Amino acid sequence: MRCKQYIFALLILLISPALKAQDAARVYEAALDAYELGLFQKADSLLCGSVNLFKGETRIGVYRLLALCNLNMDKPERAQVWVSDLLAVDPYYSVYNDAPRFAEMVNRIKAGKTATITTASQQAESIEEAPVPVTLITEDMIRNIGARTLKDALIAYVPGMTDIACNEEMNVAMRGIYSSGQEKILIMLNGHRLNSYSTNTASPDYSIGLEKVKQIEVLRGPASSLYGGVALTGVVNIITKDGSDVDGVMVKGSAGNYGQVRGDILFGKRYLALDVLAWGSIYRADGQKVHLAGDYDAQPYAAMPIEGDMIIGGYNKAPSYDLGLSLKWNKLHLLYNRRYAKTVAPLTLSYFFTTYEYDKYRLLNGYAPGYAIGSQHAEIGYSDSNGGFAWQVSANFDSQDQQRYQVCGDIPESGTGGNDVYPNGLDDVVLKLYDKVFQSVRWNEYTLGVSAQASYNYAFGKDHSGVLMIGGQANRFNLDDASYLEGINYDLILKTYNDVKVLKTGRETSADAYLQLKHTWRYFVLNAGLRYDFKARSSGKQLHVLSPRIALIYSHPKWSAKLSYSKSFVDSPYFYRNNTLDINFGDDNLSPEYLNSWQLAFYSDGKLIPRVKMEVNGFINKADNFIIQSELGNTNAGSLTNAGVELAAGYSGTRVKVEGNLTWQRVLASQNYSIIGNSVYNIPDFQANLTAAWEIISGLKVNAHGLFLSKQKSLYALPEFPEQVIDIPARMIVDMGASYAFWKMEVGINVYNIVNTTYLQGGSSVAPMQQAGRWLLGHVSIKF
Repeated sequence: MRCKQYIFALLILLISPALKAQDAARVYEAALDAYELGLFQKADSLLCGSVNLFKGETRIGVYRLLALCNLNMDKPERAQVWVSDLLAVDPYYSVYNDAPRFAEMVNRIKAGKTATITTASQQAESIEEAPVPVTLITEDMIRNIGARTLKDALIAYVPGMTDIACNEEMNVAMRGIYSSGQEKILIMLNGHRLNSYSTNTASPDYSIGLEKVKQIEVLRGPASSLYGGVALTGVVNIITKDGSDVDGVMVKGSAGNYGQVRGDILFGKRYLALDVLAWGSIYRADGQKVHLAGDYDAQPYAAMPIEGDMIIGGYNKAPSYDLGLSLKWNKLHLLYNRRYAKTVAPLTLSYFFTTYEYDKYRLLNGYAPGYAIGSQHAEIGYSDSNGGFAWQVSANFDSQDQQRYQVCGDIPESGTGGNDVYPNGLDDVVLKLYDKVFQSVRWNEYTLGVSAQASYNYAFGKDHSGVLMIGGQANRFNLDDASYLEGINYDLILKTYNDVKVLKTGRETSADAYLQLKHTWRYFVLNAGLRYDFKARSSGKQLHVLSPRIALIYSHPKWSAKLSYSKSFVDSPYFYRNNTLDINFGDDNLSPEYLNSWQLAFYSDGKLIPRVKMEVNGFINKADNFIIQSELGNTNAGSLTNAGVELAAGYSGTRVKVEGNLTWQRVLASQNYSIIGNSVYNIPDFQANLTAAWEIISGLKVNAHGLFLSKQKSLYALPEFPEQVIDIPARMIVDMGASYAFWKMEVGINVYNIVNTTYLQGGSSVAPMQQAGRWLLGHVSIKF
């Protein structure tokens, strides 16, 4: 009996491989039939879970078919994975009579150029072939510095990006160019614009959570030829994870000093053809309180200093949050994002620049003093392809509720003399400095838009191939509700304006069309583009702007070199052109700002020196028509020509990863721009970053980040006060962290400015402000 059982088991073992082979053959044939009928999702679903059943030549065919399916579903990143698997089995695979997109991808990956970005040309391509210098920040790189905000990641990894002090919001400069808010860099989420349509601003703060991020693609240089206005000095595109990348639920809780509390939740799953990603992030902090004496020694740049607490890094009363949902089903995609943030202004408004009693001021519309911005972004789109053709259409909706609630002074009555606060007055009411004055402007805006894009991949002869792309979009901006008020004594509203001081309501229409050509001949790539932008302002004035770009790239298998020229513009913000408030006022005579840039870059992604990627880039920027703020309002009076050199390098070992970058820049010429000698005020001539992460044992990792900035100069210039040039010494800021991952959990801690360096930073504030000292943030996360 036992002998018969052994014989039966042996027969099963012998027959099973044959049965599995027959099953695999049937699955492959069914997938081929589905592919021929255009049922790409069905073919992909049939093969995805059965790859290990196939052997030899059949497995190569399966990888090819999966790559073709994903290209036809416009999923180039996924297609790249299958092509890489194919080449791992057969490194000498040769394409024959295949779709140009598939052939181009195979040849590119065989040459060692992994397609990693989509932002530079709105198509998947390698960093080597991008038309401008690109910085790619991965999920691991974000974790390796314990980045809390998008600003942390940009300053650590992007050459030429520096911190700028602002009394109301987070701000950064790119190659010495900045404004009162972050309105020169386009920030996007999966290609969707996050910048306001009224102010052009998008703050890289806690309203942008980082747990959902797969990678951040940063274009360093003008990008209006593809993205129009706002993409003046660069583009930051935040790419979220797919649901399949998460494959479950991740919950993370964080807490630290100065009242920091943070929570993150991430859900992701793939259900056949449906990919789902949902996220939520919330953050609050009391902020670091620095007590300042009421004299000019402690507060040298205050009009009338009073004793009190300066609050650094406060996000309270209402917490910042980032909520979102991304759905991908076959050829459709849906994105929804809701965000909010309000930082505590460290000091009072502009001229007064002193401490104030933040907690005593009333709430306005539920908000405490500060710049509160609540945003909603929604997009629905459809994409498809057929052979060498690909196209996509989308519709979008964006809205913002903004409130700038500013405190002017807490100065006590005795001895002040009762100066008028505002030249426009309050009818018969005269405000005095001692009246605990506050002001607030609030408005609502929304924008509706549509876009379309089509591309054709072509190939002819043995060495010629390329992509021709056309596209366009149209937007309708509406600002239908705005109000302005002034008050005293912390909570008494004296008057709401709708005439003398007002942000005007209105509507503006914009449309554009662009053309792009990317042609490859042997080792050479020509990447050129031209975009036409039209805008009808609320006043009826029309703008017509052309933005060209051209890059010539030599792409050797081990390195690449690119020479590029690009021109960009940003129209003067609606907020500047349509208000009669006491600050940031202007008129419809304001024109767009322009930037011309010439760049020469060298790049290698670990092929020239194993495990080492490196980039060297030189640039010359010429900015014209820059908006300058003065007592007389905003005017187009500034220009700046500067040049610089950027270096970036990284080493990736088995357990150690190191990233570093440095930037040197120098002013060549300027007019009415904030410079001294060959330097821009509040911008270091030299900066350097170094980041290192070491996995000591499996699961235990330590990391460190160092930022060095050379000495800077800042300018203090206000009416009735002598102009002062302020020296800011060079500084080194060090952050450190550690984490331990076990089972499905992780615990960790990060310490920022670990040696508690006290330093100042200038920028769009009236004078330099003290920056954050030592902050700690610990976390615990678990994945289900």
